[in-house]
Amino acid sequence: MEHNQNRKQVVNRLKPLCSNTKQWEAFQDYLDIHIALQHKKLEQLDNVISMHQAQGAIQVLRSLKFLQDEALADG
Repeated sequence: MEHNQNRKQVVNRLKPLCSNTKQWEAFQDYLDIHIALQHKKLEQLDNVISMHQAQGAIQVLRSLKFLQDEALADG
């Protein structure tokens, strides 16, 4: 319960970023760069553990792309 409350407070503080189209697009571009870097890393890896780590990083980066939906859902 406390974790959800903390998350909601933090997401609320990010509303200005999510509401500003220019800043949000820049943040999306930043995430896309890091996703591409992880994909490149993933293609070159031969260690299963490192592959899973890169896949996890991509999953987290992609989840951040939905931050705007979460932050602006409450209005």
